[in-house]
Amino acid sequence: MTAPASRAGAGAAASLRVVVSARRRRPPRALIALAAAGALAVTAGTAAGQSNPVATTVDAFAKKNPTISVLVQRLDASGPVTVAAWKPDTSLAPASTMKIITAASTLLTVGPDFRFTTRLEAGPDSIGPGGTVSGPAYLIGAGDPMLATRAYSRANLDRLGTPLEDLARDVREQGTRRITGGVVVDETLFDRERMGPMWKSSYRWECPPLSGIATNQNRASNGSNVSSPAIAAGQRLVAALRKAGVSVSGGVRAGRDVPGGEIIGQVRSEPVSRIVRFMNLHSDNFTAEVLTKDVGAYGAGTGATRIGTARAENLLRERGLLQAADNFVDGSGLSHSNRVSAATLVGVLRTAQAEPDWGDVLVESMPQGGEGTLMRRLKGPQVRKRVHAKTGYINGVASLAGTVVSTSGTPYAFAFLMNTPDIGGAQKTMDKAVTLLATGRADDAPGLP
Repeated sequence: MTAPASRAGAGAAASLRVVVSARRRRPPRALIALAAAGALAVTAGTAAGQSNPVATTVDAFAKKNPTISVLVQRLDASGPVTVAAWKPDTSLAPASTMKIITAASTLLTVGPDFRFTTRLEAGPDSIGPGGTVSGPAYLIGAGDPMLATRAYSRANLDRLGTPLEDLARDVREQGTRRITGGVVVDETLFDRERMGPMWKSSYRWECPPLSGIATNQNRASNGSNVSSPAIAAGQRLVAALRKAGVSVSGGVRAGRDVPGGEIIGQVRSEPVSRIVRFMNLHSDNFTAEVLTKDVGAYGAGTGATRIGTARAENLLRERGLLQAADNFVDGSGLSHSNRVSAATLVGVLRTAQAEPDWGDVLVESMPQGGEGTLMRRLKGPQVRKRVHAKTGYINGVASLAGTVVSTSGTPYAFAFLMNTPDIGGAQKTMDKAVTLLATGRADDAPGLP
């Protein structure tokens, strides 16, 4: 293959930025950042000689399945060295490796320590004697993808849910004893689009309806999707309030908050760093799509998927990472209309190393071998703790992108986007290449010219 011009927790993520070998040191962050801003021009061709088994592995698969985009770079002290590539700047459907982009844009927009705060407010001058709210209370959505009952959090969210019960208890502890006008639920942080753009109708089962306030990921108790996220949230809160000792009379309805209200209770989510980890570990589509709308809401003032994806593109464009044909349609990768190149994904991973304040979180959010979506992959003792990678699969697409540190301490960033019906062959090729990297088989390979 014709070589490209170079362009630039615990476990492998930490090792990626630590000097482990006296022979090869970690690249200085300034060099990595400079490389990330460069240009990458490449065409497909012959991979490399037998001295580079990673490139040979990629080449063998590419000859039968040419609609792929691959880039593997060794992160040497002098800058990134390409050890395998096949049309790395060609933009293809990424499947769930799109969540790497979503994670990066979320972390760059709100920061790893950000917490979503869901509030319950009383209307102006409506709090009376004895802790009585005369009129409705207003439940205001903050775009928290993890707001949930404790039971749902235990069963489905790795106990990372933002407990509705804590919101109800805070209302009680702040002195409210009675609400006479029911609950008005404000979900207007987001637009009214419940699904991602250009999705198949069947994807409603892959991702429940999106909303500025979602409880239990907008799943009903029988596992189906709720018909109205706002009403479901209000009803679940009312049940929690009554259990906490707060009387509520009046119904639940969707509406808007009123100006000048007073907070009578609130609850904060886990930090975004943990939410992003949950999303990537389980490849959770709902979390990815809510975070995409959050990127639009908190970064650009409009909680819409198209605004969130546009901001994600701008963030990458500012860093010189976006390819001309890249096109971000949703945050989960469910849409076949998404287009991302291997060069883009590797560029994001290199930049994550250069900007560790958010980059460490990104790398560590991806599963290691034998866990999460890699439960049955990359489990060998020489690779499982050396790799962090995000998988991807939709019909006709298999993908894998992440970082790996070899047994000698040499760090790599890689991305495989394979648009092919041979999903099994694609996954075997990707896993073989990553295992070769982990065991040091490319540590001394010359860079492709």
